[in-house]
Amino acid sequence: MGLETVIEDVLSRGRSEAEEIRRATMAERERILQDARAEGAKLLSQREQDAKVAVERSRVQALARAELESKKVVLSAQKELLDQVYAAVLEKLARLAESESLVRSLLQAHEGEWRNGKVSCNAHDAGAVRSIVGKNFGGTIECVGGVVIDSADGSRRIDLRFETILADVWRDSIKEVAEVLWPPR
Repeated sequence: MGLETVIEDVLSRGRSEAEEIRRATMAERERILQDARAEGAKLLSQREQDAKVAVERSRVQALARAELESKKVVLSAQKELLDQVYAAVLEKLARLAESESLVRSLLQAHEGEWRNGKVSCNAHDAGAVRSIVGKNFGGTIECVGGVVIDSADGSRRIDLRFETILADVWRDSIKEVAEVLWPPR
C-alpha cells in the first residue's frame, strides 16, 4: 500500500467521521429546535389561557361594577322619592283640617303632664290650645302641628309635634312603605 492510498484512506475516514459529526450535529440541532418549538407552543398556549382567564375576570368585575352602580342609581332614586313622599306628608299635616281635634286628643291623653307644666304649639293652634290649657299655655313654637309639654321644673319634655310623631311612624314603617312602592321580585 502506497502512501497515497493511506492518505486517501485517512482522508476518506476523516470525511466520513466529519459527515457523521455533521449529521449528528444537525440531528441534535433539529431536536433542540423541536424542543424549543414545543416549549414555545406550550408557553403560548399557557399565555393564551391566562389571558382568557384575565379577560373573563375583568368582564365579570366590570359587570359587577355596572350592576352595583345601577343599584346605587335605583336606590338613590327610591330615596329621593321617599323623601318627596315624607315632605308631602308633612305639608299635608300642616294644612290638616282636623288639626284642632288632633291637638285636643293629644292634650286629653296627656292631661296629667300639662296640668303642672307648660304647653307650646304653633301659631295656628294657639287659640284652641290656650282655651284648653289656660294659664299653662307656654307660647308658640315653629312646628307643623301638635304640642310640646314641658314639666314645671323643666326636667322633662314630651314632644308631641306632628313632625316628631311622623318621624317615629316613618322610621317604624319605612320598610313596609318601600315594599308597597317597590314590591320584591
